Amino acid sequence: MFKESKFLVVCFLLFLLCFNFVASTTKKTYIIQMDNSAMPLVFTNHFDWYSSKIGSIVADNDVEDSRVIYNYQHAFHGLAAQLTEEEASRLGRDHGVVALFPETMYQLHTTRSPMFLGLDREEVVIDKARAQGNYDVVVGVLDTGIWPESPSFNDSGYGPIPARWKGACERGRAFDPARHCNKKIVGARVFYKGYESATGKINEEMEYKSPRDQDGHGSHTAGTVAGSPVLGASLLGYAQGTARGMYPWARIAAYKVCWTGGCFSSDILSAVDQAVSDGVDVLSISLGGGVSSYFRDSLSVATFGAMEKGVFVSCSAGNAGPEPVSLTNVAPWVATVGASTLDRNFPSNVRLGSGKSFSGVSIYKGRMHLSPKKLYPVVYLGSNSTSPDPNSLCLEGTLDRRKVQGKIVICDRGISPRVQKGQVVKQAGGIGMILANTAANGEELVADCHLLPAVAVGEKEGNIIKRYASRANATATISFLGTKVGIRPSPVVAAFSSRGPNILSLEVLKPDVVAPGVNILAAWTGSTGPSGVSADTRRVKFNVLSGTSMSCPHVSGVAALIKARHPTWSPAAIKSALMTTAYIHDNSKRPLIDAATETPSSPFDHGAGHINPVRALNPGLVYDITPQEYFEFLCARNPTPTQLKIFSRGGKLACHNKLSKAAGDLNYPALSVVFSSNASISSITIQRTVTNVGQPVSSYRARVTPFKGAKVVVEPKVLHFTKLYQKLSYKVTFKTVSRQPAPEAGYLMWKDATHKVRSPVALMWLPPSN
Repeated sequence: MFKESKFLVVCFLLFLLCFNFVASTTKKTYIIQMDNSAMPLVFTNHFDWYSSKIGSIVADNDVEDSRVIYNYQHAFHGLAAQLTEEEASRLGRDHGVVALFPETMYQLHTTRSPMFLGLDREEVVIDKARAQGNYDVVVGVLDTGIWPESPSFNDSGYGPIPARWKGACERGRAFDPARHCNKKIVGARVFYKGYESATGKINEEMEYKSPRDQDGHGSHTAGTVAGSPVLGASLLGYAQGTARGMYPWARIAAYKVCWTGGCFSSDILSAVDQAVSDGVDVLSISLGGGVSSYFRDSLSVATFGAMEKGVFVSCSAGNAGPEPVSLTNVAPWVATVGASTLDRNFPSNVRLGSGKSFSGVSIYKGRMHLSPKKLYPVVYLGSNSTSPDPNSLCLEGTLDRRKVQGKIVICDRGISPRVQKGQVVKQAGGIGMILANTAANGEELVADCHLLPAVAVGEKEGNIIKRYASRANATATISFLGTKVGIRPSPVVAAFSSRGPNILSLEVLKPDVVAPGVNILAAWTGSTGPSGVSADTRRVKFNVLSGTSMSCPHVSGVAALIKARHPTWSPAAIKSALMTTAYIHDNSKRPLIDAATETPSSPFDHGAGHINPVRALNPGLVYDITPQEYFEFLCARNPTPTQLKIFSRGGKLACHNKLSKAAGDLNYPALSVVFSSNASISSITIQRTVTNVGQPVSSYRARVTPFKGAKVVVEPKVLHFTKLYQKLSYKVTFKTVSRQPAPEAGYLMWKDATHKVRSPVALMWLPPSN
């Protein structure tokens, strides 16, 4: 027995030695930020210096050039390289190395919109003649590439590509720059070195190693931003109308950073860096990878660099709602976009044998057909409890053909893709599917392009239908009612849209705005069916998708429109225009509703509100923020000197301690006031500065909503402007009257005869520390 134990101990020790050896020799990708001002004079360029740094820490028998994946020089200074943990540790101590960021994987946050947003109104419709008089905007879309044959990317009527544009189209499988780029698609590049380093070589027989979009997501987002008008667009006859982007006259540059296995930070960073060099005006980034400190997030650092160069950056907020504190992409220098509904839906109906009927949503047009006049057997294989049962999720290989053949099957939502469940039902012999929401989804309904007759219903309706299906000889049928517009109430904040507060900076209210992100029709790839399921052989030119991935390009496109009208405005001014003109009431004139709770939403759900492009073109006042002021915001977070170097650009930015007393003094278009756990601190004063972009001579009067927990005083109460671009400051003092257990929300508005400049206000009282 002793010998056996001794043998096991020896084996375990050998295993640990082997494990540690493998771990110490395994190479991973690291993004290395360099201080370019520290380059020794012996080097003639930074890239040689970067390479020598890698050469100084790798083994003699290794080649440092083979370790380097990317060099960065525009939005970010440094490189990406393959290193072991020990090598990374040594390199991090070298002079001139500012920071190391381990490779991070990001995920995608998966045309009635223009009409719903008022972009068809005469004062904002931009025809060819008027567009030629505007600034020529280029929008960079970081995504899965582009399908150039889509009619959304037709360049008919476009003038010459602006001379300032430095971008290019890269040749690759099924992508010929001479044929596939034009005056609309002015750039198309691929970034895959980080992806291949992490996952292995791309299988070029299965995936386009070129700008061509196989997934469809990138074409959809690009079409939403700036798609050319296409008459009679639809998905299988649903959502029929004119499909067009938010600003159709913008040019598109596609940067393919996402592949079958995900999107990697070194590739994303290289794309941002290249896009800034190419000369984009707007970056649309519909992906996310969790939240980490600004100083440890390579995307935050890169977008800071883009902002310094005058590039507006729009990012999706994430699809982790309705959980609080679920936001991604929360840096104050980017626009964080949540999702809301349109006033359009795709209704369908479930009629039970008992005579009861229930409303749902669906997109279906196929060979399998259910007669609305006939009833069919219906079955639910779950336990009829309020929580999902493994037998009811309709996962691959779980359905017994003997129990489901010839029947409508009720499937609980969760674990697997919604449309995939229908395919499982179809393969098992089922003739239809009722997709029931669970508590995690509540009553929010998202339409999918199904492969068999199927309908999605809310949790309440689903529970009733499931109870009925437990009866002997239960029957049902499904009918499809096409497209319906004028839905009330709308917009509604989508349940899946990620929520605040902003855990990194409570003083910066996020998300910034919400925009249409549910059931959005836009361009699609010719390589994948509308359901995204491999068995789907259908091919369509347009598809309907939902997610903050869809809401983000709406904001990117409207930002492009504002940039075209106001080319000298900074990214912060454009975001201010979007935020202060957003609305917080739906088309029934009631407060915006949260789909998750069916109660009024708060600024932690909708930010400043729902975008209003018409008003954003003429906001009256804007809250501008310079790169130095954003840097002062970072200074107020008590960073280490090393952390400050990450954003200081080799000493070009320095702390002047202007916000040392209150990070809330960042000139943000929203006010978030945080009372500390120290009850003796009962009064907080914050300052804002507005720039007049409306009438040169004008006066704005302040109005603020009352709060239960605090008295609010605005000084001065009136702002008198005498010229265009004049800046005036004001202070707002919040004095606690009664500490509240939950946050309070309201708004501060500056109003003249024409404009209403509204900022959301959130008050939070941190609980006393024990």
